[in-house]
Amino acid sequence: MAATLRQIDRDGWQQLAHSFLDYNYRQLWDFGTACAKRLNATSEHVAVQENQKILGLADVRIKEIPVLGGGIAYINGGPLVRRDNGDDYDRLRVCLHTLVSEYIEKRGLLLRIRPPLGPESWNAQQNSAFEIGGFSVSQTIKPNRTFLLDLDRTLEDLRKNLSQKWRNNLKRAEAGIQPIQSDSSVESFTQFSELYKTFRKKKQFDVDLDPAFFVEVQKLLPESERMRVALSEQEGVLVSGHVSSLLGDTAVNLFRANTKAALSTRVSYRIQWDGICYAHEQGCRWYDLGGIDPVENPGVYSFKKGMGGEDVTAPGPFEYCPNGLRRVVVSGCEKVYKILRGLRTN
Repeated sequence: MAATLRQIDRDGWQQLAHSFLDYNYRQLWDFGTACAKRLNATSEHVAVQENQKILGLADVRIKEIPVLGGGIAYINGGPLVRRDNGDDYDRLRVCLHTLVSEYIEKRGLLLRIRPPLGPESWNAQQNSAFEIGGFSVSQTIKPNRTFLLDLDRTLEDLRKNLSQKWRNNLKRAEAGIQPIQSDSSVESFTQFSELYKTFRKKKQFDVDLDPAFFVEVQKLLPESERMRVALSEQEGVLVSGHVSSLLGDTAVNLFRANTKAALSTRVSYRIQWDGICYAHEQGCRWYDLGGIDPVENPGVYSFKKGMGGEDVTAPGPFEYCPNGLRRVVVSGCEKVYKILRGLRTN
């Protein structure tokens, strides 16, 4: 029997998603629906199944083009298929075939997928599955490059793997008296959001989804899926913060922010190390240190490189669109949308 696609509700999604090792914050039910609402799109949570067996899950964001018809079906951080039981590659190929059948052949949409990051061996298998499935690499979305830290060793070994500069700064930070407090409360996340706002203004950079957006998502999440917020104060003033998401077998560094006062104590090193230790304690296999760009942001690149992770690039992103003319229409509409969005935000 061929695999089929069926939509599932929120409770069903949260029960099934935790069975996949590649479950990640981009595939959180509440993250997906919030992103869709922000773009006047819709979010479809679907399961691919065969003989009553769930092969994979995907939150598919649908953005239709008014009047002209068609549009984009976008999967960010999915489909979820990895269980490390030897069948992951085959399940991914079946899921891709089923998604193409539904969103391209039946609905006439362009299918765009940004797969979840994994270890290099799995990334290579994903690239192969997408190529065999008829996908091409997207020229619209920038690939995700990061450092992936292997946590399958002792904390002592992880510390030895830090660069000499990183260890020295961590030791200096640990000699200080600044305590680190962590929880998953909305209040703590809101505090961090304010710190980040000041930090971003000082550094003069922008992000598409800032902590304020994630605060609203955090309000909706069950405790088991909430993001962890670590904060450090100096003389009653918040000087450093860190936010991470721990789902599947990977912890992801989402945000960090510091004030000038934090520089002298090197507390940013201590609060980052605290995040690594917590992920290790929770049994995570990997720690994704977040996006890197050695050209545009060499300082952050150097800071993250010092933690000893492997420089990896996520597969894709990929696109599948059998109709060349429709691709042109979608691409043109995207460009117009980005221009108009820029005018609204500037």
